[in-house]
Amino acid sequence: MELESFLEQLQDSNPFFQFFGVMLVAMIPFLEGYFAVPLGIAVGFSPLLTISAAIVGNWLSVMAVILASDRFRQWMQGRGKSQKAQEKENKRWQKGQKMFHKYGVPGVSLLGPLLIGDHLAALICIASGAPKRSVVLWQTIAIVVWAVGTGILVLLGLSAINA
Repeated sequence: MELESFLEQLQDSNPFFQFFGVMLVAMIPFLEGYFAVPLGIAVGFSPLLTISAAIVGNWLSVMAVILASDRFRQWMQGRGKSQKAQEKENKRWQKGQKMFHKYGVPGVSLLGPLLIGDHLAALICIASGAPKRSVVLWQTIAIVVWAVGTGILVLLGLSAINA
């Protein structure tokens, strides 16, 4: 089923299903809250419901990544050097590593959605040795800021168009 037809079906459903639908879209890496918010508002869902659902969905999926990060770190440490060299070729990973060394957890968390996505930003922070508590805090802040900020921008844009 296509995303567009899925959202069209949700448009006429009750708010609980709309919340759940936006939440599912926000859980998808690289779509996340900042994509789910304009999509939900454009389809006609309540802005408050849409922003809340995007925050919940994005947060749950990023927290799952953070909880699974111990296994990821063990996997990273157990790999051979030739595989590590191949991993460094990954442009997103390189951007994330540069961001981490330059800006730390707050910078990677807040800038991550623009460049590498929330999920990869969280993994990079954990793999770089940042404490989970710090990553959880800054990822939560970033998810809320991006979803609310995107919602405000979409609503301002719609107001400007309708004026």
